Amino acid sequence: MKCVDTAFLIDLLRNDQSAVNKAKELDEYGALTTEVNVFELVFGIYRVKQLNHKKRLEEAEKLFSRLVIFPLDHKAAVKAGEILGKLCSEGREIDIPDEMTAAISLANGCNVVVTRNAEHFGRIPQIKVESY
Repeated sequence: MKCVDTAFLIDLLRNDQSAVNKAKELDEYGALTTEVNVFELVFGIYRVKQLNHKKRLEEAEKLFSRLVIFPLDHKAAVKAGEILGKLCSEGREIDIPDEMTAAISLANGCNVVVTRNAEHFGRIPQIKVESY
């Protein structure tokens, strides 16, 4: 399985052709995401002043229903603290949601993140980045 990050989910909802093509490829292998990505996507929906939050949320929920969604549990939280601590001590910190996504993925046996944010995820040695 491969973990898809928030940027990928947004691009998929926007029908970005490269994300749609990647999603078709992922359908063969299975994809997962994290509750952190769910939070980021829903936050983005409500943050923007638009007329139809309900429709956007329904589209997001339909997408979420096609994915395995892992929580931030104790094992993942410990891994997240380790990753962010090491990156900060090296002066290479990344956005906390990206770091948490990587940690949750790793804690659940997944070391591939599908994203267009290769710069951040690429700083985590255990993570393989797959762009689209």
